[in-house]
Amino acid sequence: MSCISGSGKRIGNRIIVAAICLFMTVVLVMPVKAGAQVHTETVRVGYYENEVFQEGAKEGSVKTGYAYEYYLKMSEYTGWKYEYVYGSFGELYQMLLDGKVDLLAGLAYKEDRKDIIGYPLLPMGSESYNLVKHGQDDDITADPATLNGKKIGVLNSAMVDVLNNYLAEHSIKAEVIAFDDYEELFTKFDSKELDILAAEGDGAYGRLNAEVLFSFGGSDYFLCTNYNKPELLAELNTAQSLLSTEEPNYLNNLKTKYYPISVSSRAFSTTEKEWINTHDSLKVGYMENYLPYSDTDENGNVTGIIKDIIHAMLRELGMENINVSYRGYKSYDDMMADLGTDRIDTAFPVGGGLYYSEENGMYQSSPVISAATEIVYKDEYSDKTVKSFAVNENNKMQLYFLSTIYPEAKIVFCNSIDECLEKVKEGEVGATTLNGMRANDILKNSKYRELSHRNIGKSDDRCFGVKIGNEGLLKLLNRGISVIGSEYAQNLAYRYTDALYSYGFLDVIKDHMGIFAGIAAVIVGLILFFLIRDTRRTQNEIIEKEKARLELEETNRELADNRKALSEALEKAEQANRAKRYSLTICPMI
Repeated sequence: MSCISGSGKRIGNRIIVAAICLFMTVVLVMPVKAGAQVHTETVRVGYYENEVFQEGAKEGSVKTGYAYEYYLKMSEYTGWKYEYVYGSFGELYQMLLDGKVDLLAGLAYKEDRKDIIGYPLLPMGSESYNLVKHGQDDDITADPATLNGKKIGVLNSAMVDVLNNYLAEHSIKAEVIAFDDYEELFTKFDSKELDILAAEGDGAYGRLNAEVLFSFGGSDYFLCTNYNKPELLAELNTAQSLLSTEEPNYLNNLKTKYYPISVSSRAFSTTEKEWINTHDSLKVGYMENYLPYSDTDENGNVTGIIKDIIHAMLRELGMENINVSYRGYKSYDDMMADLGTDRIDTAFPVGGGLYYSEENGMYQSSPVISAATEIVYKDEYSDKTVKSFAVNENNKMQLYFLSTIYPEAKIVFCNSIDECLEKVKEGEVGATTLNGMRANDILKNSKYRELSHRNIGKSDDRCFGVKIGNEGLLKLLNRGISVIGSEYAQNLAYRYTDALYSYGFLDVIKDHMGIFAGIAAVIVGLILFFLIRDTRRTQNEIIEKEKARLELEETNRELADNRKALSEALEKAEQANRAKRYSLTICPMI
């Protein structure tokens, strides 16, 4: 960051004046917000290259960085449009004095500059100044005397005076070399032409193999205006005052966004280096059945946030040579027991409060994720709801949290969170709890749709756990969490929450019961229609066949009768013939 700094005095007076400015803002600016047209003007910004603080300092380059985003935030309040003027910091500072640019960021307050540039009432940030050495230079330590005879590089800015004053106060004779350009300064340090780098706490972004010695000063830094543009300075003061009122955490959030990895976040302490030098592996214990945080998949491998975050942290800290192994646990108590006996080096996730972590002989790291806790209940929520809770006996984090928030509640232990939810469904307890990262997806399952949930406004951090006394590993984990940033684990979580929700064919039917009922009715109707039609057709065929049979029988009967009659007639004729022949035989002469 370009923190071109000085003493930082006069802050109290600035705060008083800022309050007056805020009052004037309410009087003067509110009518503009009520509907008056905002005057838009083009403001010339001196834009120099400084890694992370402001990048893209040439025509056509994509711009980004702390200062760049701050410019845009100011524009939201003022309506300014920007024309960017490029150059080195020294060149642009002279252009600010000459009126060739209107704004320049990253200047600290100096008495000898107050009458030649316009300082606003409020800073755009604050910074400490550190001395940084090469990690391998063991002859340079935190003892200031070891700086004697060394080459110290520093940006040609107010930091030079602060550094010289520090060296004089400690009777240190060192060669101070000032540079007009950050790129040259960092290049000289990286090539070891300089023994020591004087840098802002957030400067020297992400430098590997660098170690912070100590801080030698610090100050606020400002977005300054050309001295002959008082109207521009007034608009800047108004915008900053409004920003501090409407978005009081803006500067902290902006710093966290752009400076998760600073030179100090890369520089290992003595205890951290001792842990690294004595370990070539990291044994990680994790809770099973606790997605999105951690679980064991169907192939027996670790899954969840823990799978990704450990490797990301080690990668960012330059510790990729560490061999990582994982061990899953169904019981939180079992995981704590193995942590205490060094079977694992760290446990994840742990939570439920610092007191219970101490009782388990464990340090908690910085939060990996902070999530709200959801109370899950049936029917209407009332005071009676929180009189009794179902608790998963395998997840003591849930018990610890409830023991802190609802110490008088009755606890009913269950073997799993599913059993806890069943107890709530059956009315055996008033409620149970779910971690906020898990609640929505678990409760989507159709068997829990009669349950409701509400945020109780109490967060329960999920952290790494380290055995008390293992200071080096704890600091490394905290450093890694800081390096990867607060949003990293949050974004990872959504990759794994889907596994908490199973949506099968029966769920589809339940969700679209009307459609399926209609389709079923149509199908049944068609079946009945065809069944009745076929039945009638069959009956008609039977009738027709019976009729044909009867007709055939009648015909056969008639034929039989005819044959009989014919036979009888033939018989009679034959008898008549025989009688005639007999008669002729007896009386031949008659």
